[in-house]
Amino acid sequence: MAVFQSGLLVLTTPLASLAPRLAPILTSAARLVNHTLYVHLQPGMSLEGPAQPQSSPVQATFEVLDFIAHLYAGANLHRHLDVRILLTNIQTKSAFLPLLPSSVQNLAHPPEVVLTDFQTLDGSKLLPELLQPYAERVEHLSEFLVDIKPSLTFDIIPLLDPYGPAGSDPSLEFLVVSEETYRGGMAANRFRLENDLEELALYQIQLVKDESHEQHEEEKVSSSNSRQRLLGKLLRPPNKRPELPSGLYVIGLTGISGSGKSSIAQRLKGLGAFVIDSDHLGHRAYAPSGPAYQPVVEAFGTDILHKDGIINRKILGSRVFGNKKQMKILTDIVWPVIAKLAREEMDLAVAEGKDVCVIDAAMLLEAGWQNMVHEVWTVVIPETEAVRRIVERDGLTEAAAQSRLQSQMSGQQLVDQSHVVLSTLWEPHVTQLQVEKAWNLLQKRISKTPQARD
Repeated sequence: MAVFQSGLLVLTTPLASLAPRLAPILTSAARLVNHTLYVHLQPGMSLEGPAQPQSSPVQATFEVLDFIAHLYAGANLHRHLDVRILLTNIQTKSAFLPLLPSSVQNLAHPPEVVLTDFQTLDGSKLLPELLQPYAERVEHLSEFLVDIKPSLTFDIIPLLDPYGPAGSDPSLEFLVVSEETYRGGMAANRFRLENDLEELALYQIQLVKDESHEQHEEEKVSSSNSRQRLLGKLLRPPNKRPELPSGLYVIGLTGISGSGKSSIAQRLKGLGAFVIDSDHLGHRAYAPSGPAYQPVVEAFGTDILHKDGIINRKILGSRVFGNKKQMKILTDIVWPVIAKLAREEMDLAVAEGKDVCVIDAAMLLEAGWQNMVHEVWTVVIPETEAVRRIVERDGLTEAAAQSRLQSQMSGQQLVDQSHVVLSTLWEPHVTQLQVEKAWNLLQKRISKTPQARD
């Protein structure tokens, strides 16, 4: 059930990139707001930094007008929402004058919550793949409470809806909130009154400032910051791979489509790694002189060939996509071939005097190639951001992009089998610092690895 009666949704993404994001954004807003949703269109507005963001005029171009129509059409899926796009800053060219900073629009239903498309678009936790498991959180919290007051009696109850016990337990008397959650406490009280329960006293506490937070991190001490600081660090012991070339440390780099995996590979290459591109090896395998060419043609027929005899990978892809049996026939042929080519590339890395080799492979874990690497590194981003990037990069529809992601392992499944996690969610310089941190920590590990010293 939605928590707030009214809300203001501020859309800051450029319109060309915003359209494919719109459906999940509206879905997330509909989970939080149950009546009036105001929408303020402000493409390009920066929400970073301490300064209060200022509204600016938006010219009423055909693109803007088409987007407004698209937004209302999308909102029709959420019938409980009364969506109202604010037009104060939408101006024709003749009226394109600066807005007065002091101008405030009086709204019939003042918003109880402000939402935005900035950073985490679906309203979920930042880097959810790195969330500490619930059982561990409960264990640590219980240990803390017993330590500070052994006589304290407490119950720990999982929150299964927006209100939790605060909305339904008649024995509760007060609720501890922060500046951020005070409105949520008020919403819980409204819900209690609607259900003939007494209001809770709201006890507000201050949030502790994180004095060492980075620009892209939250100012408060938070688990989100803690998860960001796990990026680049070793999460579990590396694999021992005595069968790999002596003196070579192998990283398997993977991630969902659109995650920025290849850009991470190039950054690692810039730091000195030997990079093996599995897509490039796939092209070699499929080539007329390649080791997979004849078995693939025999399995799928000559109608998958271009006139010049080259395998038409689009036709082959359409033949196997969504067909598990046909896909297995293909991967049983191609994956072992690519793995063999990768081993040959490792020997080349040794010949060039490299001590770190990175296998860039989206299907690394599905193919079982984790068995030929010391560590698996995974690049994660929210699925909504991945869809946006795929649509923008490959010209696919949003539905086609989502279908592509559904055919792959999820980010959580990848992280569960990974040694190091990275993310390209922030600005390029943040990604670079993150990769350099992971690289430097790796160098320290390698210096302590007997195989690397051989």
